[in-house]
Amino acid sequence: MEKEVDADRIETIKNVSNQTSYLAWLELACVVLLNLSINLRWLTFSPVATLASQYMDVEMSAITWLANCATLIYIAMGFFTGWLFERFGMRACFLLAGGTNVLGSWIRYFGTFAPIQSRYGVIMFGQCISSIAEPLIMNVGTHFAAVWFATRHRVTANTLQALPLGMIVATLSMPKLVTVPDDLPRALLITAGISTAFALPFILLPGGPKVPPTQSAQDQRMPFRASLKIMLKNRNFLLLTLVFGCNFAIFASIVSITSYIFIPQGFNSVQVGLASFVRIISGVGGAIIAGRITDWTGQHALVLKVCAPLTAVTTALLYVQSSINTYAMMMVTCFLNGFFVFLILPVSLELAAECTFPVAESTSAAVLWGVSQVTSFCTTLIMDALRAGPDASPPNNMNHALIYAIVLACVGAVPALFLKSDLKRIQRDRIAPEQAIQEDIIQESTPTSTTASIPIKN
Repeated sequence: MEKEVDADRIETIKNVSNQTSYLAWLELACVVLLNLSINLRWLTFSPVATLASQYMDVEMSAITWLANCATLIYIAMGFFTGWLFERFGMRACFLLAGGTNVLGSWIRYFGTFAPIQSRYGVIMFGQCISSIAEPLIMNVGTHFAAVWFATRHRVTANTLQALPLGMIVATLSMPKLVTVPDDLPRALLITAGISTAFALPFILLPGGPKVPPTQSAQDQRMPFRASLKIMLKNRNFLLLTLVFGCNFAIFASIVSITSYIFIPQGFNSVQVGLASFVRIISGVGGAIIAGRITDWTGQHALVLKVCAPLTAVTTALLYVQSSINTYAMMMVTCFLNGFFVFLILPVSLELAAECTFPVAESTSAAVLWGVSQVTSFCTTLIMDALRAGPDASPPNNMNHALIYAIVLACVGAVPALFLKSDLKRIQRDRIAPEQAIQEDIIQESTPTSTTASIPIKN
């Protein structure tokens, strides 16, 4: 009887492909496009804030809250997404993310038919409904990579999901789509159409591969409450929380106030827009490069130890740039800062999944993203409050805000120096095949002996 049980366990270990299927890459492409549509919907109004305020007859601060509401909704429900994944599964959460994004996007469009005094309320309601999709799509990244991808592709898959492609599309397309206030309904219609098109594939796509790519992909994860207790006692994870929260706050807050930083220095809106675009694009490139390096080497902690201090240095360069005040220097500092700060995010998410295994990847990601949303929201408010007055030189400059960003970057860099590459999940994937081979050898050499038990987490 014991021999039969051990044989079943060996067969379970062998029943993994150790390969990433073509369907996994197709599903990843659909996830990337869904994430793009969610971010595009989120940032519809920010690049054309003045025209949007005129169309809805509200103050500029009200337009800012169309983006900020997503952060508040994330904070409210982000920590519970781990339980949702555990209770309903990944496919149901993808469908819920796509469905809420589609519903909210169309509510925003139909809000343009309302009287002018009611437009903002209806559009804000649609924005809130569709914002429910954000924690679902963001927190599922590491879990999706764990279920669908082999060990050597997991960081790359997680990186591609986290790319701010929707932010790039919104920054480039919205100023061209909306040139006068009455163009806004057309932009909302296009956004709703894109959201619908990119949500439909999930009706047909499966929730997981037929053959797991790794042993850890089919291991049972810990319950949600038990996972929270484990993470609170994990030193590496607590350090990652600080690193991730501080660096995401720097990335997101500087994106939202880029124009406030550089326009007082004498640059025009076109130059500032290009600088913001370069910062985001360099972040995309840095994340892809770091993802491949980490997949090949497994040196998650080393990547963070190098890049977190360099983020602090390049944030300081943004402040130094104000005294040099040349267009070339602005572009270089934006490129370097974006390159180092954004790549920290996907690598941190993967290291969190590794060091807390067998905690569910969606739970560790939910905590990291939840903390980062709080720090980002607070940082944006603080940096806006630190803006100089009209009597300063130059007027309305953000020098004090950049000093705060430098301090925050240093706070995020120090914990990174003490991180360890505690790769529990990768070790699980490497040990399991070796155990199966050894057990086969024992069975072949001693066919009548009792087989030793292999420890598998159920």
